[in-house]
Amino acid sequence: MICDQTVIVFDTSDQYIAAALYRGKQKVKAAIEFMNRGQAERLMSSLNELLERSSLNWSDVGKIGVCTGPGNFTGIRISVSAARGLALGLKIPAIGVTSFETTLYGYGDENLALLPANKGFYYVGSNPKNAKFMSADEIDVKNDKYIRKSKPEVHLKNLALLTQEKETEVSRPSPCYIKPADASPNLSNVPNLLK
Repeated sequence: MICDQTVIVFDTSDQYIAAALYRGKQKVKAAIEFMNRGQAERLMSSLNELLERSSLNWSDVGKIGVCTGPGNFTGIRISVSAARGLALGLKIPAIGVTSFETTLYGYGDENLALLPANKGFYYVGSNPKNAKFMSADEIDVKNDKYIRKSKPEVHLKNLALLTQEKETEVSRPSPCYIKPADASPNLSNVPNLLK
């Protein structure tokens, strides 16, 4: 059920900061800033600017929606951490929504999301539990059951609608990772920090 409270939604799981304010199904304002890196330094000021341009304050926001991925490992952590912190400080709910959900919003159960990963790979599935990490060569591009990740504007709209539809009594958002991070600590040579 979609109500008329103001929600702020954002995503840094791709090479951008995408953020929007919605009241019900009506977009109040949106901002998309394409960037390869620097989302951590820019996210909060971008959200504050969005509110300011809409003549709103944080006290006007009733719910936060955040894209939990999959996507850029660091980008997901940035937005999920920001959503958790804001929700805690503002005492409002933060709702996590996956890119599978935003991509497949309005499509049938037989469809699969086709989400870009990196270096010619994709995350393919209808949810994180059935998702596969596949190369472009493995994907039948003629198969019409695949739905490509939406443009940021549509992605934000679906994120806002899903945020409003989800119950507010949910656990805090957590990152949606399909595969482990490309970089990991060397567990065979753990430093002794207690000397």
